[in-house]
Amino acid sequence: MTMPRRFTVVVTLAFATLISGLALAQNRDSTIERNRQFIAQAFEKWAAGSGTFFQDVLAPDVVWTIKGTSPAAGSYRGRDAFMEQAVAPFAARLSSPVRPTVKDIWADGNDVIVHWDGAATAADGAPYSNSYVWIFRMANLRATEVTAFLDLVPYDDVIRRIPIDQQGDTQMNQHPYVGMWVTDDGRIRHELLLNGRYDEARGTRESAYQGRYEVKGNHIDYWDDTGFTADGVFVDENTLHHGGMIFRRR
Repeated sequence: MTMPRRFTVVVTLAFATLISGLALAQNRDSTIERNRQFIAQAFEKWAAGSGTFFQDVLAPDVVWTIKGTSPAAGSYRGRDAFMEQAVAPFAARLSSPVRPTVKDIWADGNDVIVHWDGAATAADGAPYSNSYVWIFRMANLRATEVTAFLDLVPYDDVIRRIPIDQQGDTQMNQHPYVGMWVTDDGRIRHELLLNGRYDEARGTRESAYQGRYEVKGNHIDYWDDTGFTADGVFVDENTLHHGGMIFRRR
């Protein structure tokens, strides 16, 4: 091989390596920014009171770890287990859902870190506020691992101060609408429980939505465990209008 030809081959290989490296760097930067925007938009929806943050963000097999030494700390394996064991017991003790205010978001590699403040009102009327840092490990725009840091003292105080059975007793037998409500096509099955909780199935998804409800007259308000709120009206003893849908008592 002559010197000019050898030089040309070396330059070509070096150029190809450079282009490949730049392409990989661009793809990596694009993934990082896409993850950051995805989490930022999910928090925006949550703050606006719409959307379902945990269903939107968490992979079904997510491992959620709360750092600390209180009974609430530890690892929850699976989105459903986390919702049932950590989110629902706390949300049931609130009269308004936690609303987030994002302070900052950082992203690097597969991780997105969010520093945010949360505020709500407990069922006894006392304010609840806390500061959080959540670290999301992302894969295909879903969080497969989450590590959560927060001040567990005010969190535990709500759990301790408001017994869940007491919450149920205040709701029980105060309205005539307890029972199962179903859309005409049978796809959505909406059960109002005696303890002031609701459990909604959608298609083949059992317990797709769960949370707390309150009935005043013929008006019903919902506080879902994922953070959004909704309402509805009982137009008669067997008909409920809710979320643009009509439910019949089963």
